[in-house]
Amino acid sequence: MKVLIIEDEPKVRRALKRLLLEIDPAIESIREAETGVGGLDAVRDEEPDLIVLDMIMPVMNGNELLERLRERKLDIPVIVVSGHNDFGYVKQALANEAVDYVLKPFDREDVEAALAKAKERIGKNRFREQTERLWEEMKREKSQLRLASVLDNVYEGRKLSREETERLPAFVREDLCQVHVIAIADYEYALRERFNKDKQLLNYAIGKLIAEHAESVDLHLLFGPSGRYDWSYWLTVPASVSSGEWVKELLDALGQVLKLKAFALSDDLGRRIADFSSAIAALEDSAFYADLRSLELGTAIFPNGQANRQASSPELLAAVDAFVPKACHLVKHGLPFRIRGELERLFGAATASGRLSAMFLFQAWTLLLARVEAEFGLRCAADLLDGVEPFATRIDFDGARALELFEETLQSFVTDAAYLAESSTRGNRALAVKEYIDIGFREEMSLADLAERFFMSKEYLASQFKRQFGVTVVRYIHTQRLDEARRMLEEDDRSVSAIASAVGYDHFSYFDKLFKREYGRTPSEYRINPTVRRERS
Repeated sequence: MKVLIIEDEPKVRRALKRLLLEIDPAIESIREAETGVGGLDAVRDEEPDLIVLDMIMPVMNGNELLERLRERKLDIPVIVVSGHNDFGYVKQALANEAVDYVLKPFDREDVEAALAKAKERIGKNRFREQTERLWEEMKREKSQLRLASVLDNVYEGRKLSREETERLPAFVREDLCQVHVIAIADYEYALRERFNKDKQLLNYAIGKLIAEHAESVDLHLLFGPSGRYDWSYWLTVPASVSSGEWVKELLDALGQVLKLKAFALSDDLGRRIADFSSAIAALEDSAFYADLRSLELGTAIFPNGQANRQASSPELLAAVDAFVPKACHLVKHGLPFRIRGELERLFGAATASGRLSAMFLFQAWTLLLARVEAEFGLRCAADLLDGVEPFATRIDFDGARALELFEETLQSFVTDAAYLAESSTRGNRALAVKEYIDIGFREEMSLADLAERFFMSKEYLASQFKRQFGVTVVRYIHTQRLDEARRMLEEDDRSVSAIASAVGYDHFSYFDKLFKREYGRTPSEYRINPTVRRERS
């Protein structure tokens, strides 16, 4: 940052210069001028990023200089300094778009605050200037439209005419190429927050950066936008080039220059131009199935352009099946403090299996919303997304962001459900405990655990549960477990000890004893003759 101090008192200039360098040692240069006229000459010669301007000077005062700057349409941030606590000067300076003012003698905190405001203005000006330059360059490069048409045909896999083929770089026509897909994870956020919803401008900026970065390292490259997804760009390089490091540098450039979070998906085969389309499509689709942990590293390589298209395993489906009713239970009984824990268990199971993908999360998301709507009639219109693509961009292909989205929505459902709940069931903690046992009886639980979970004393929970349901809490837990074990003995081929563990019993002998007391025979005997009726109610 280059600073210009315009001040007629040498002592004040020296003090300002010393203070500014103490606050920000990264300041590139500080030039001084002792009159308004000299200051205007210095502005023309130096093009400073920031002006620190005294208000009271001979010949041309600070406000006159400010007006001259505005007449010349020089949008340079100005910090006004004055030894006069005169709000007339202040008001006029602010009307001339000074970013802030400080009074003499200088207070370090005031100067720091003013400098921070000036830096913020500088950042906004630079981004606006960058945007304007992009627009001008885009207008000057209309000739690229013809090449864009050819690239569309390459992407779609259409056969190219001889003339179209000649428009492509020689290496594409003659060599084998590697295919990559660059995915902008936070495309929707960037479009909305930084590019004023102008897709054309954002896509142009991305394409421009890719081209400039390739040119900077003298890399032969062919690239184009996806024909299906706004957030996707494809590119090809000669198969003889080791492109892994270059792709990583490109991702870094997208982050540093355009503030975009991106990852790459790469095909490990050499491809002819006729095969580009199928490889690109496979990589784009693979983005939805890729393990989100690999995307955090910036790249994911898929042999033959294929990711694991199975979003879930049987174990993971079981985790979803367990999560959805528990989540609905928390919504129904107004237990938002338990939501995070249940979500972390689900996401942990997906992470452990290597299938924490956008596709898996979308499946879990739709199952959850369908159950909530069916059970409570609740809809969250802003979050009901039609397909995996808008869902993936909503979560920025990011597991942590997805967990936040799940949690935010469930918290809102808890709030909405509270208004719909009937007064007769509102606050019925015994019923909440019963329904929780129905869902989670396979987990380790006890009267003390349940009392702590639902913020009751053990004695109160025991009495309320027995009064309402005619059975003790512990007895009800065992009944649910043993009934599930009986069903599994009839339908499941697993060993008796495995079934005991599956329904929540760590000790087989204890399970054997309880089962015999409940059904009159041991589990092994029951499996042989399942027609035996329960002997105790």
